[in-house]
Amino acid sequence: MRRAATVISLIIAAFIVFAAPAETVFAGPLVIKDESRGIGVEDSTAPERDRSLQDGTLVYSMTPVYPEDAEEGEYEPEVISDSRFFKIVHSDLTNRDGRMEAVITISSTSYAYVFQGTAEQAAAADKSEWIAADEKDGYGSFTVSVEALNKEIPCAAYSKKKQKWYDRNIVFLADSLPEGSVKIEMNAEGGTIVDTQDAALQVIYIALAIIVLGGILNHFVKRRFYE
Repeated sequence: MRRAATVISLIIAAFIVFAAPAETVFAGPLVIKDESRGIGVEDSTAPERDRSLQDGTLVYSMTPVYPEDAEEGEYEPEVISDSRFFKIVHSDLTNRDGRMEAVITISSTSYAYVFQGTAEQAAAADKSEWIAADEKDGYGSFTVSVEALNKEIPCAAYSKKKQKWYDRNIVFLADSLPEGSVKIEMNAEGGTIVDTQDAALQVIYIALAIIVLGGILNHFVKRRFYE
């Protein structure tokens, strides 16, 4: 009876391992500023942009796409955030006359302002530099300038509840634009930290499944040959 219960428990554990979905986790970066993997800090003073280097904590080895690198027009790119409390559900981006600007919409009205910079810079800045929320139907929208796609943009947010600025970082993903919109060759091996974390979780799930199934097999082998 005890052995049967053990086998059932192992089977249930295996089912849980295989059925568990890969959770999207915005945790600390797995790879960042590692020049051996093509990640670093872009030198803004250089005469030409070094596309082999990418600063940021949300993306790795991705090619920055500046206004001149994409066709002019209006887009609805995907935007990722490093905070689940600042989840962007929609964006409208305009690329025109060498400048990109976007209206980002977050999933709540928790933030009264955003500031394109760090929380420390926001607190020291004049209030006229803060970007006020446009609230409608439980969502908050902000108009921000976009230096480049595939590049982290500091975007501090002011919490209504805490009356405090929080550091937030966002990235507009170039591969979410319609095909043919980007005029330069992209690095196919680049991705987001979330991609890497999901892959790592899948490896862990598979490893656990192998251990569990190995235990089940070992149980039946012992039962057959030693009893």
